[in-house]
Amino acid sequence: MRVVKRYIAKVERTLHTIDTVHVLAESEEDAMEIIRAEKGNIVRTEIQEDAVDRRWIDSSVPLTTEEFMEIEAKYRYEGPSGESTGGL
Repeated sequence: MRVVKRYIAKVERTLHTIDTVHVLAESEEDAMEIIRAEKGNIVRTEIQEDAVDRRWIDSSVPLTTEEFMEIEAKYRYEGPSGESTGGL
């Protein structure tokens, strides 16, 4: 009999974004100082690039009895593709 577990995976991503920031200042120089201090009001963030660097299985845990019974019932009556299978 096969035993189903819950696997916990990790995905490491690198995001490159562009923030649109509103700054209230008396001059452009003052505005740049505020931006360099990472202050201001971010009004929009655009993702320019989303790259997956690595993927791995970190750990696994057994299912609770309730989770197992739900999966068992689904596969017994529907099967993984939705067809009746009569059991695991």
